[in-house]
Amino acid sequence: MPEATFKAAVCDYYSMEETAYPAFALRHSLTRRMRILYPFVQVLHPDFLFNERRLIERVGKASSLREIQEEIDFYHHKFVVSSITRDALRLRVSGMQLMHLANKVFNQPRY
Repeated sequence: MPEATFKAAVCDYYSMEETAYPAFALRHSLTRRMRILYPFVQVLHPDFLFNERRLIERVGKASSLREIQEEIDFYHHKFVVSSITRDALRLRVSGMQLMHLANKVFNQPRY
């Protein structure tokens, strides 16, 4: 039997439809500052979180914590480190929040 994907695990854990996964996972993995600004950013600059949405889609296909961490590391290296708005101002996804969600839904202890 194939391993469950992160998307399926989140949907199962929170009893929601798979179509609700992208918005739910994005909202739960944003930094605190970005959660506050999210409604304004959606209106003023809807494509600002393009790479974050792509990260959520990619981790949704992952079937292990290692795969999720690799996707987060790639996102951080490629899109966060070189951007002052994303790194210094923390207008981005929090890898720790995303891993916390992954640990919760995969029923593994938090590290």
